[in-house]
Amino acid sequence: MASEWFERKIRYLSDFNNETELKDELEAIEIKLKSLTSLELKTIATNLDYSRLFCQLTSNHESREIVQQVCNICMTLFSVSESGEIFQRHQADLMEHLSHQESCVKRLILSELKKVAASKSSQLIADINLLNTIVQRIGDDEISVAKLAMNVIKKVGSEPAGAKTLYSGILLRTIAKLVSRNDEVSFRVYEVIVDIAKSSKECLEASVNSGLLDSLINMLANDDVLLQLNALEALTDLATYDEGLNYLEQREILNDLNKKISNPDENALSNHLIPGLMKFFGSVAKNRPDEIFAKYPNVVYSLFELIETTDNNILLMNALDTLGYVASTIDGKYALQNLGKPMELAMNKIAVIINKMPTEVRLGALDNLSLILHVDPSKQNNRISSLIKSWFGFLGDDPMKIIVELCKQPFFDIKQSSLKVLLEIASHPWGQHYIAIYPGLTEFLLNRNSETFKECKEIKFDIIKCLVGFDGFDNATMQKIQKFITEGPFFVDAEMEVAADGS
Repeated sequence: MASEWFERKIRYLSDFNNETELKDELEAIEIKLKSLTSLELKTIATNLDYSRLFCQLTSNHESREIVQQVCNICMTLFSVSESGEIFQRHQADLMEHLSHQESCVKRLILSELKKVAASKSSQLIADINLLNTIVQRIGDDEISVAKLAMNVIKKVGSEPAGAKTLYSGILLRTIAKLVSRNDEVSFRVYEVIVDIAKSSKECLEASVNSGLLDSLINMLANDDVLLQLNALEALTDLATYDEGLNYLEQREILNDLNKKISNPDENALSNHLIPGLMKFFGSVAKNRPDEIFAKYPNVVYSLFELIETTDNNILLMNALDTLGYVASTIDGKYALQNLGKPMELAMNKIAVIINKMPTEVRLGALDNLSLILHVDPSKQNNRISSLIKSWFGFLGDDPMKIIVELCKQPFFDIKQSSLKVLLEIASHPWGQHYIAIYPGLTEFLLNRNSETFKECKEIKFDIIKCLVGFDGFDNATMQKIQKFITEGPFFVDAEMEVAADGS
């Protein structure tokens, strides 16, 4: 039987003195594992004594390949084991190998502990020494190891009991040491802390009481712009959680950030912070647009001023991303509408950008234009559709011409982004009418020979699907549309293909 074969093979692994022979034996085990059915593999994984495999990880092999082979075998077997099963049977082994010199071993152990954290975190919370070793791995030189350790601790800390455990005693001291090690490691820790704080009101309270959130906030006053931007990014994540945003408002953080945007001349570093500040307020405004626009109007007008006047392409792209982010929701669209003229001017500027600016900026403008025009089908109504129609009209005297000409360009990236804009237009009843009456546009969309890029074929197909419900086409065109949809996005006419081959 397969189980007996594996038990015998693994039992005698320690008898090999020749590393070449040991590699061959491990390779034979790997090959055999791949030949098993899922049921056979699960049976072996459940009954196997892993101690002898773990022993191979502690042996002084000169070849790292052997360690990798053992890890591969264990990973295959662990993948079909019940969550917590390996942990219960080999807790001491897992603890020991968390400090192994080889990254593949640490990844193996942390991957298994991640499964435990996801389903039975109380088992990890009860073992302070193990948790402490996992926390230490957040500072690992190998980022893949650190990321796994971060994910385990995030999961443990997502429960109030886990958060309280992490923020006390030796665990809190270990976390504090990591924060003070270097900037890279400290922001790994802050990412974990913010993730825990977002889990619940209790976890936020535990994070605040630990003093670690204060340490992160204090970085906003640092003279190092990069540190400030990293801190802003972490706090942006916290601000997407309602209780987290309330906490930051209580701490007057939004007021302080608002001042940095409103009075850039008072701080020579402010211009360098604008991208991070815009991203922060854009993320907050997406969830609470009316409130943020009312409380921090300077931020809003600074955003539109950047779009209108800046000659810095990086700042322009950041401002467009922020506008697109806010405009991606219905509430955000209505809040922007209430501002009046600024949105009209912004759309005027977007029309200039997508025609005349460098490609990277044009692509950003097109992608954000798609967000501005997008409305989820379930939320379509006359009011929102009319608003989007008016905004589209602000692109110029003939906005359809601008988009259609870009759709016909031979360059993939511009063409794809422009077709995405056309797809958003096609999702609105007025947009379907615009497409139907635009000279030659329906024929262009139905002409399979005009498109070579797979992604663009798919977008065109989606546009055509939007046109099915439009009743302004004549019968001949409607038949072509229905035929196009029946044939699918990648249909190739056999006669045309034969003709092309013959030529």
